[in-house]
Amino acid sequence: MDRPVHRYKIRGIRNLIFYSLPENAGYYSELLNMLEGNDISCAALFTPFDLLRLERVVGTDRAKRMVSSDKLLFMFV
Repeated sequence: MDRPVHRYKIRGIRNLIFYSLPENAGYYSELLNMLEGNDISCAALFTPFDLLRLERVVGTDRAKRMVSSDKLLFMFV
């Protein structure tokens, strides 16, 4: 039987930057859910070579559009 995992809230962090997207997409959302506060932002740097990792986080269609776009910044709420 699996024991529930207790995650601590991380206080004081306002900006979280992923230098590379994690292999496991669940890790991305898990870290964001651990942050506490109202003024939180998260940035993830990626290249077209990170398409598979990006797909796991934002979905296939959105990832393809992001990689092929001329835009340099994408925002999600």
